[in-house]
Amino acid sequence: MNERDLLAFESAMQAIDEAINAVTGEIDRDYLGETALARLSTVEAELRRSRLSLEKLIRDYPS
Repeated sequence: MNERDLLAFESAMQAIDEAINAVTGEIDRDYLGETALARLSTVEAELRRSRLSLEKLIRDYPS
């Protein structure tokens, strides 16, 4: 993996982290209805899975 690829992966992980924080903040405010909270919880879980997938790609990528 070259430096450019690594920077792209790190940038993607940072964007995912920012999205997770934003979604978590909305969930924690607790002013949304049950349906909206359920959807946001699903989004949060998907973002976390995506981040784990990126981490695995970086770990498993041949050097």
